[in-house]
Amino acid sequence: MFYENKEEYFFAVRELNPLQYPLHVHQYIEYVRVAKGIVEMQIAKEIYQIQEGEVAIIFPNVTHNYHTLSTRGNTQLNIINCYVDLLPLHKKLLLSKFPRTPVVVQSNLHEDILFAEKRLLDLKMEEENRTLISSLLSLILCRLLPKLHLANYQNQPPQDIVCNIIAYIASHFQEDLCLTSVANEFGIGKYHLSRIFSNILGISFTAYLNALRINHAKYLLHNSDMNITAIAIECGYHNQQTFNRIFKELNDCTPKDYRKFVIAMP
Repeated sequence: MFYENKEEYFFAVRELNPLQYPLHVHQYIEYVRVAKGIVEMQIAKEIYQIQEGEVAIIFPNVTHNYHTLSTRGNTQLNIINCYVDLLPLHKKLLLSKFPRTPVVVQSNLHEDILFAEKRLLDLKMEEENRTLISSLLSLILCRLLPKLHLANYQNQPPQDIVCNIIAYIASHFQEDLCLTSVANEFGIGKYHLSRIFSNILGISFTAYLNALRINHAKYLLHNSDMNITAIAIECGYHNQQTFNRIFKELNDCTPKDYRKFVIAMP
């Protein structure tokens, strides 16, 4: 699932494995610090290479993807996700503004940020921790917000429809989707939907759908014993040749070779 909408959400993790997330969106704020390695991240339409020690902040309803450029053993991402209801003092700002500079270099990180991050990574979302979590998150935001150069949203379609479209595709990508069928589902014209993808997401509808399907295929190749024909069907491709061609276009290898590679990884 590449869209989440929970009434109350907090999650913090030290991720040591290489990651690859396709373009997605969610209603919580995401903090990613590259403790080790390098990450390439698209936030809205801009692409950033985030170096070791740097922080990226993704505001709610902002499309983004990322993948690590470093290998296993040379990667550590400290990731904190928080739904805005845990941040009542900042909620309105987080939903009405966006950062023009969402990546903060290490030299601009106040020591309070690293202190709060370390505490949050060791906490779970339990009622007795709620006030502490909210305070630590607010501390991080207070230190980071002046560095982000916030701006107002202008000439953007309602974010709700963008989020709902992405949520729908995430739930139905295994089906026989096309631009027209998704547009009909939301009562808009297919050309309007096409413009939403190109102008807001910075990617065509077909490219986004293929990226979502192929990312799921890679997960199945790595984590299941399903044969490649079954995986193709599971991911919405009823023609294995089409599946193989698109997979190779996006990964420079066939599904069979990809499975051999990930099995051989230590």
